[in-house]
Amino acid sequence: MKTFFRLLTAALHAYVEHIKWQRDRYIDGLEDRIDALAADGDPASKLRLERVAKRLKRERERTLRPPDRDP
Repeated sequence: MKTFFRLLTAALHAYVEHIKWQRDRYIDGLEDRIDALAADGDPASKLRLERVAKRLKRERERTLRPPDRDP
């Protein structure tokens, strides 16, 4: 039975790390998109840049906020 719990614990740790890796890749993708939009400079890109920046801010706040926080 100990072996089962060790395997389960290892699997859960791997899952948590995988989720963190996915979140980091998503944030990196948003940052890359902001860089690309900033390089373009046309008015439509500026609007998209603002929207993506807001999305990035929300994502960072969501990942920093503790899960048991009251709304």
